[in-house]
Amino acid sequence: MESRENHQLLIYHTDAKLYEAILLKRLPHLEIHSAERPEEASGFIEEAEIILSWKIPDELLKRARHLQWFSSTAAGNEHLVKNPHLPESVVFTRATVYGEMMAEYVFAYLLYFARDLSKYFLDQRQKIWEQRRPERLRGKVLGILGLGSVGKEIARRGKQFGMDVLGLKRTPEAVEDVDQVFGHEDIRRMIPQVDYLINTLPLTEETYHLLREEELSRLKEEAIFFNIGRGKTVDEKALVQVLKGKNIRAVLDVFEEEPLSPESELWNLENVIITPHVSGINIPEEICEEFVRNYERWVKGQPLTGLVDRSKGY
Repeated sequence: MESRENHQLLIYHTDAKLYEAILLKRLPHLEIHSAERPEEASGFIEEAEIILSWKIPDELLKRARHLQWFSSTAAGNEHLVKNPHLPESVVFTRATVYGEMMAEYVFAYLLYFARDLSKYFLDQRQKIWEQRRPERLRGKVLGILGLGSVGKEIARRGKQFGMDVLGLKRTPEAVEDVDQVFGHEDIRRMIPQVDYLINTLPLTEETYHLLREEELSRLKEEAIFFNIGRGKTVDEKALVQVLKGKNIRAVLDVFEEEPLSPESELWNLENVIITPHVSGINIPEEICEEFVRNYERWVKGQPLTGLVDRSKGY
């Protein structure tokens, strides 16, 4: 890639104007166009060399005849991996900035449970002074399904709390801060060993409904299951049945269909906490910081971070 800086970027996003304002300050020589709707992008799509987006209509993408790099603002991009309008010749990157934020989400709830905070909140309202011995995270077993940028950050935080860390990876190889790595074929052997099971898996043909009743029922009593990856990696009907039949809890941020239907039984289960897909919220300043670093590599012809492996699906 030649080093001239007057490349053309199209930002297609609901917060496109905000992204544009941030990037104009950092990359003043980059020609930037922003669009929130297809008609706003129509005049720029054909000349765009770079697209910063996540969900862009196919009718626009197929007109991007000069596209060289698609920079996704999301971590999960299963809808784009096999899109015929995004050819293999186009460099395809995903955002890798969500690990720290999603680790904070996980440990907020782990500490909430370990410190029994809900009971202290109730005691305060009733003016009850009663001390309880807290659980400790130290010595507990943290299981992480998926050891990408998010899973690795959760593992690092787990070690800081003195936890034993097990992980599941498509190719089981040593990973920093993980005591033992399992392959997908060993998931049923891994699950019974953990106190907390964190699902960060991407959605691929291999991971669709990877967690079914056979797997989820192996959770030990009083275990806590988190789903912050992709909803369709879990058989939701099976999860409901396991939650009804075992003394376990679940913190669920993603679901098979979103928004979660008001008819879902999950809403009424007392051992479930539901959040509306907020464990890894898009923060434009952080996305732009990563984009700027990658852009500086791109103009120099250097390898980019967050490259999507289309053969793997993430």
